[in-house]
Amino acid sequence: MNISISTYKVKQTDTLESVAEQLGISAEALKRYHNTYCDLKNLIGNDLTGVYKILTPPREKIAELKENQKQIILNSNLPALHLAEDFYALNYEASERFEQWDKEDLVIDYSVSVNLREMADKGLLAEIKTSGFKKNGQSSDDKMSMLSLACMESISPIVFIVPAQGKIKGFYEHKTLIKKFENKRPDLETFFVGDISRIYFDQFHKSLTDETDLLKQFRSALLYQILFPEMDCFRRKKEWEESFYVVPNSFPLRCRFHTEHNFENPDDVEIIIKGKIEESCSLQELLKGVKFDALPEDKVTGEIELHYTTNKETKQLKKIDASIILLYREELYQKHSLILRAKEKEKPIRKFSTLIEE
Repeated sequence: MNISISTYKVKQTDTLESVAEQLGISAEALKRYHNTYCDLKNLIGNDLTGVYKILTPPREKIAELKENQKQIILNSNLPALHLAEDFYALNYEASERFEQWDKEDLVIDYSVSVNLREMADKGLLAEIKTSGFKKNGQSSDDKMSMLSLACMESISPIVFIVPAQGKIKGFYEHKTLIKKFENKRPDLETFFVGDISRIYFDQFHKSLTDETDLLKQFRSALLYQILFPEMDCFRRKKEWEESFYVVPNSFPLRCRFHTEHNFENPDDVEIIIKGKIEESCSLQELLKGVKFDALPEDKVTGEIELHYTTNKETKQLKKIDASIILLYREELYQKHSLILRAKEKEKPIRKFSTLIEE
């Protein structure tokens, strides 16, 4: 293949950077190109000492290098490939909406605090606390809702093990969760009395002891799926397949995703991840959480859309706008959406309190 190569005669005042600037490319790109095609005796080292001519790329190659350079600059605004302690703000406001064709809309507002730290033998530990729940703008005052929230509050905050690549791996000190509830149960029983409360306490305690099922409950929740994605998904250029829980406490479905970017905002970058359900599954299977032997006659379809907003400079997560749309017989059956917004710009230093301290 013939390559059209031009030469530039080096002047006394020239530097590699000044020549590259004239061409509109980086000094490293010019050096790499020259060293690829020049004789060994004319290689460019740390500077242009002893170099009298520089081999410069043709116009079409310069355009390609400029585009690659532009992409490198844009990609430098994206979050890192590995999760870091300062990726999250300290506090977020969450608004979760459930829409279904045969039911009234349900909106749950709450606060989420996130504290991340590295641990030598465990990877990253993520301490999560949810609080201040309101249903359709009102604090829950019915007994069952209060009972449920009180039980969750008794084991909060919950600490997860999260690899640097993302995705929750497991609980940190799972048995301590059980002990926390057992220690606080007597106080709860003084307020919540009666057979119904006792049965609920027993069921909650039982659910805590099954670590595998308990972990599934958290990992299948939309909040935890979007809060802890695989970090490299922010930078992927090709489509990929991944299992995703489109219904909590059910089974995950194989979905096909792709990533888009919006760099127009001067301060933030928006990362849009879109997915479609690929796996064959009936609505009944999905709602019951059990797959049937027979092939589904009416396959459920659906779309997932996750919008992440991160700061270009700090790379901190500022906002997530997520939605899951399920279609049954080509009509909308259910839409589940969640908006997570940081409460503050800067993340202050805070002591990490683990379950061990309880």
